[in-house]
Amino acid sequence: MPPMGRIIAVAVNTFREAVRDRVLNGVLGVALSILVLTLAMAEVSLDQERRIVLDIGLASISFFSVVVSVFLGSSLLYKEIERKTLYVILPKPIRRHEFLLGKYFGIALTAFVFVAIMGAVQLCVTATQAKANLPLLAAAVVGLPALLGIAMYKARDRTAVLVPWPAFALARAAALAAHAGIALGPILSALLLTLGEVLVLTAVALLFSAFSTPFLTALFTLGVWVVGRSADLMISMKGKVLPQSVKDLLRQLVHVWPNFNLFVPGRQTLEMHLDAASGPFTYLASTMGYALVYSAILLTVASLIFRRRDFL
Repeated sequence: MPPMGRIIAVAVNTFREAVRDRVLNGVLGVALSILVLTLAMAEVSLDQERRIVLDIGLASISFFSVVVSVFLGSSLLYKEIERKTLYVILPKPIRRHEFLLGKYFGIALTAFVFVAIMGAVQLCVTATQAKANLPLLAAAVVGLPALLGIAMYKARDRTAVLVPWPAFALARAAALAAHAGIALGPILSALLLTLGEVLVLTAVALLFSAFSTPFLTALFTLGVWVVGRSADLMISMKGKVLPQSVKDLLRQLVHVWPNFNLFVPGRQTLEMHLDAASGPFTYLASTMGYALVYSAILLTVASLIFRRRDFL
């Protein structure tokens, strides 16, 4: 089997294991409940219903996607060691970096499914708030779950259905939202940027998971994420509490630390890029390119550490 075939095999098995995890399903259930509850939250606002639904909904998608990536990145690799299945896999003709990449792509595929499902629900909730055509909305809300049930009933491998169905659900919900007069650009851009943030954070988690325990891996990964979300604050800090040398050190650290603020530019920033001549594509392309390059560097370091680790 070629190297890519081995990586894909590990990725598929990782995806199957992830989607069957009860914790992940619980997180998805809580996240979807919050998205639906934004309709009730919007009713108590003053002429800001759509903004409440979009801001809280997209923030929830970003937060719970981070939770999923930290949980999967810190636990799946350790489970292979704890269950001693890794001792059976590594003697086979598969290199350690291929195994690690397979884990990464499997988690990334799981994150795509998670973001797509939540994005579809977000669009349906936004369309509901915008008083979308009731028959079309009912057809989407009832028809999409029914289609998933039928597909899973007839499929030999039920987990295989969980890849195309979320993409179709997202496309159908986007068409419904567009019919209701909702601007899709900022929403779809935010979903794509959330996926980019998950890619970097998963690589961070696998880097720590290559040599640490799940608890410490989750703790370190969350620490990296919190500092990364504070990168812009470090650059612009003007207080007199910290010495100038510390401020200079923090500003230098920003240039090498993953800047997760890039993936949450805010609604106004996305709308500004939408109004620009080049549209949002320049910002999206540069940010996603940053995510891919940074992830590749982290995975390279993680592979070197994992290759030198002794499992005897």
